[in-house]
Amino acid sequence: MSQLIIQDLVKQYGSNTVVQNLNIAVESGEMLSLLGPSGCGKTTTLRMIAGMHSPTSGSIQLDGRELTHVPPHKRDVGLVFQNYALFPHLTVFENVAFGLKRHGVPKGEIKGRVMGALESVQLANLAERYPAQMSGGQQQRVALARTLVLKPPLVLFDEPLSNLDAKLRQALGIEIRALQREYGFTGIFVTHDQEEAMTISDRIAVMNGGRIVQMGTPQEIYMHPADPFVADFVGESNLFPVSAVQPAAGYWRFELPGGHRLSAENAGNGPSAPPAHAMIRPEAVLVQRQPQDAGDTERQGYNRLIGEVAFINYTGSSYLIGLNVKGLDSHFIVRMQNTRKQFDLRLGEAAVVEWPIHETLTF
Repeated sequence: MSQLIIQDLVKQYGSNTVVQNLNIAVESGEMLSLLGPSGCGKTTTLRMIAGMHSPTSGSIQLDGRELTHVPPHKRDVGLVFQNYALFPHLTVFENVAFGLKRHGVPKGEIKGRVMGALESVQLANLAERYPAQMSGGQQQRVALARTLVLKPPLVLFDEPLSNLDAKLRQALGIEIRALQREYGFTGIFVTHDQEEAMTISDRIAVMNGGRIVQMGTPQEIYMHPADPFVADFVGESNLFPVSAVQPAAGYWRFELPGGHRLSAENAGNGPSAPPAHAMIRPEAVLVQRQPQDAGDTERQGYNRLIGEVAFINYTGSSYLIGLNVKGLDSHFIVRMQNTRKQFDLRLGEAAVVEWPIHETLTF
């Protein structure tokens, strides 16, 4: 296990700064995900750590050893690629053994290490197959075994699951996490998929415009996003601009477009200035048909909106419901768990949504 320290890392291409003053400390045995949209600088950062790109300035250290100008093959860093990068003319066994041979490992030791690595990814029975005879998920397991067999202290994952279908991505993501704990290596995982990052990571660094805009555990990133970008990018959200903001005894009171009045907690750790945006997670919201006498009466401790059901999408484990609410430019989204009770909402009818005031976040 090894500690990775990145200090003031910058990468420029002419006048274009792709990575800006990046500072990261990845603890020994930790799995950190770099999460963000295309072009945010996450893959460039990974390639600088691997030695495939040279930083414009800054420092990369692994266990106190300066790597910034060390050639890739001398960094003792493993890299799992998006496209597998297997040798098509070599068997699975030969692909996994290739790196050991290049590192001068004695022949008598190679077989045991290769079979041990293949057993860890559940492919020992396919050692004599060629890559073309295997599925995409199996090929990615071979690529993972090829890296793990070298026992690198640091493993870099360059969106390794992006070519797989959703169910296989989830299964292999869980497997990678289990292997990381078993082998104890420090890992950096690049992805644009927030669910993948949450499954795999101890911590997540959310990147935008070449900078880290928030770093924390998956729970911290999801439950307490630092700004509207993180709130919108990580998970589903109802994110709206607010106006007419007034403080009131530990609360912010404000209006959404359309004049809807809402409240949010302000316990002293929120913004010192009045917020400009409010966010509500869809799973925090309760929805029901509008009773005849509902009006605009608020339940104590809850926010309320009234709208018209625009769509109902059944996803198996839940319903995704969108409401047209007067004045809002986008649908108000509710995710309701499927409890297998009778579902009585209908398209086009009026509905009431409510959620606890403390579930309203402001930025």
